Amino acid sequence: MVAVDETDFGIDTVERTNVCAIVALFCALTGLFIPALVFGAIGYVESGGREYETGSGLAVAALILGAIELTAVVVAAVVLVSLH
Repeated sequence: MVAVDETDFGIDTVERTNVCAIVALFCALTGLFIPALVFGAIGYVESGGREYETGSGLAVAALILGAIELTAVVVAAVVLVSLH
């Protein structure tokens, strides 16, 4: 089976934002850092490989926020364990 893209026929395609990047940013803003990291990585790879999709900036922002949240949770857990 041959994969056919709309751009092969000279049809103008509308740029769209990658859904995984949007979901990743939403998860990062609501504190769900594990899905933010997963969807951020997927969204970054997908939006970089497709010329008609945008959203790599959203995915990077979600990855950064998710990493900061993960770091904060780990530091808080270490501090709480060391105080007990």
